[in-house]
Amino acid sequence: MPYTAILFDLDNTLYDYTAYWQARLGWSLAAVQAAYPALDTGQIAQHTIAQRIYAADFDAYLAACGVADAGVRAQAVARYRVNWYDQLVLFAGAAELLERLAVRYRLGLITNGPAHSQRPKIACLGLAQWMQCCIVSGEVGVAKPDPQIFSLALQQLGVSPQQAVYVGDSLEFDLQGACAAGIDFVWLNRQATPLPPDLPAPHAIIRELGQLEQVLNDSNHAEHAIPAARPQ
Repeated sequence: MPYTAILFDLDNTLYDYTAYWQARLGWSLAAVQAAYPALDTGQIAQHTIAQRIYAADFDAYLAACGVADAGVRAQAVARYRVNWYDQLVLFAGAAELLERLAVRYRLGLITNGPAHSQRPKIACLGLAQWMQCCIVSGEVGVAKPDPQIFSLALQQLGVSPQQAVYVGDSLEFDLQGACAAGIDFVWLNRQATPLPPDLPAPHAIIRELGQLEQVLNDSNHAEHAIPAARPQ
């Protein structure tokens, strides 16, 4: 059955979430670096991302890292909060790709996270002009990899699982969720990460979003797919 709908993940699929967060943290931690040159602010930033420490907990985290000066911490927290989403940009070529796909397919978005973080991203990136549904887990009470969140998107688009394909970067949330929902999964694997042997193979693997059109245009989704690398 040919695809009539394409569903996308948001963070690290349509834009570089990790790189953006690292850049914002580098800017936010400038006062800390100046006042505490012995502290490794790069490591602090990496841990902040890995542990998903957001603005509400940033002051306490910096204090635990040895930033005793409350004024310095306040500067860092203020920078961490201000205009957080204003400089978000889609991956190169993503807007043009979505513009082309929207002519031929029903497009949707499924993203995990609270509405107060995900909705501003969606707005700043201008995704509503292409997406016929945007499902945010914090608004619907269910999150990837639960197949129910995929079913909600299918219902809103008016398509069956067999008519849809899901594009994302996460094996844990995107691959397993899409498979559980009976939806073909295209893995955006920018780092050429080997596929663990205990996971189902994606329908196709791409290194860049621009390769998605080749996958969609190929009737058997094999000629243009990059084979999944498994340990020997």
